Amino acid sequence: MLIDGIPVNDPGGYAPDLYDVDWKTVKNVEIIKGLAASMYGGSANGGVINIITKNGGEKPVNSTFYGSAGSYGFWKTLAQVDGTDDKVNYRFSYSHNQGNGYRQHQAFMGDNFSEKLNWVPSEKVKITQLITYTDYFNQNSEGMNLYRIKNFGTTAANTDAIPYNEFQETQRITGASIGKFEISKKQDLQVKGFFRLTEYKEQSNGGVDYKPYVNPGFSAQYDLKSGKENLLNNMSLGTDIESQTTTEHEFGVPDEDHINHDRQDSHFGETTFDNNQVEINQLINQRSAGLFFIEKLDISKRLFATLNVRYDYVYNRLVDNKTYQTPDSSGSGQKVFQKPTFRFGVTYDWSKFLNVYVNYGTGFLPPTNDELYNNPVHWGGFNSAIKPSTSYGEELGIRGAAGKTLYYNITGFTMKTMNEFYRYREAWMGNTSDVYGNIGATKKQGLEAYLSYTPVEDFIFDLAYTYSHFRYSSPDSVKNQWIPECPQHILVAELSYKFLRNFTLSLNTEYQSKWYINSDPRIYNTYTLGATSYQPAITYNSWVPGFNIYNAEISDDWKIGVFRGNISLFIKNIFDRHYYGFTEPDNPPDYNCYQPAPGKEFFVNIKICF
Repeated sequence: MLIDGIPVNDPGGYAPDLYDVDWKTVKNVEIIKGLAASMYGGSANGGVINIITKNGGEKPVNSTFYGSAGSYGFWKTLAQVDGTDDKVNYRFSYSHNQGNGYRQHQAFMGDNFSEKLNWVPSEKVKITQLITYTDYFNQNSEGMNLYRIKNFGTTAANTDAIPYNEFQETQRITGASIGKFEISKKQDLQVKGFFRLTEYKEQSNGGVDYKPYVNPGFSAQYDLKSGKENLLNNMSLGTDIESQTTTEHEFGVPDEDHINHDRQDSHFGETTFDNNQVEINQLINQRSAGLFFIEKLDISKRLFATLNVRYDYVYNRLVDNKTYQTPDSSGSGQKVFQKPTFRFGVTYDWSKFLNVYVNYGTGFLPPTNDELYNNPVHWGGFNSAIKPSTSYGEELGIRGAAGKTLYYNITGFTMKTMNEFYRYREAWMGNTSDVYGNIGATKKQGLEAYLSYTPVEDFIFDLAYTYSHFRYSSPDSVKNQWIPECPQHILVAELSYKFLRNFTLSLNTEYQSKWYINSDPRIYNTYTLGATSYQPAITYNSWVPGFNIYNAEISDDWKIGVFRGNISLFIKNIFDRHYYGFTEPDNPPDYNCYQPAPGKEFFVNIKICF
């Protein structure tokens, strides 16, 4: 995951959130697959998402105001100033958004500041400087089990969300610089550096967790072109280095018998219930270094071959500072994960309408923070049992265009993964803390298709479809089971029509087929919630029903004197369909897996530029 080419992922490969992204400042989202993706790391075998923000406008000064209001108390405002002055292009924006949420105890509030500066002192040099600041707070209503949903409704929170005031808060500032230098007509150099400082706090019924992060990084890539017209050689050599230091303190909270279950919900309240009992006190240092080499041969005007070789080294060091622990019980230690990966591919341009490409490669995915530092043996320390996941896979695809009328891209893929990760729970940790392990091997086969059709200038039809045949291939206990959280079919289609010059009507639909909630083979088809003081024993289906929702938007582009803008009305889930936005592979006895999605929602948006 990248924002303007700067990695969001930490040294272990974990991308925690996208709170830094103000989507009204985004120009486009770039999906990088296949050969180019592996230059970003062995864990990019499935692809890379690069979110590219807007540059400033052409005039010296431009101003933009954006406002939005909608269902469940949502509102957002954004102010932006941008422009171009000689060799400098700039953009500054600030936004605030908040809402009550669809469910109880689901309020959220966020502030975003974004600054982007492009300086082009000469034709051979371009410097980009970026600063983002984020302050995001959200209450956590948690998932629910089906008994609670059916008896208390889809807007209820989990039983412990309000009494414990479960929430997360993230404050983060990121500064980055990107330099592009043309050494000669056939040589160039790109250098990136960034520094990220994060303050994170989370409260749940398992504890109050404080995690400040310091995360700097650097990368450099050298490109060289050589050869003649019938055999051109494009070579790239690069490195990326990143580190992260985390100081984690987690305090215990009162047990169920000593918490106020009659506590009233308070929007944006940050009341904590820690009892000064230190559960975790540790210092985590992570460092990663990668080297990559890319060789692209233009064998002819139609035939191209690419080889990408990469080596990744990830170092983890943990200092367990819990005072009562002896050296024998301390979780301190070191973990090193390292592996080379490669990818090779061939592309043939048959014509503008038909481009054929095929590639084969390997992948390397070390454990993320949560997977490595949630210890199944005791609070704090390493999860000593977990291993990196490795994979190898192939892609075969076709793509092309017919003038400005039609564009398509269809890719088939397979991926076999060893030491696939899964989530489970240890009884001694209570019902809130999850740990991770390696369940075995998986085989993923699928198809990704995209089609854009514009038969006339004012009519656009877009279609995206993904087929996923993702199953476990070992061990025997889960062999041939579907992997949780993976719908077999996902379809998004949109029809856009422009009329009366300034008006645009868009209709779209989103479809997902059913999916499985858990990797536990004992509940693959059904599971039973045991009888308690507040519910009888009931057997449920272990598959989440799919959904199909419809959305619509009508907008008007207007201009009055020096002012221009847009006003729109967006309706989501027009037919008020009940469905689950997502599920989590939660564990017995509750199976609080289900996150109900909102019903029908309305949003009014206005944008003014001058």
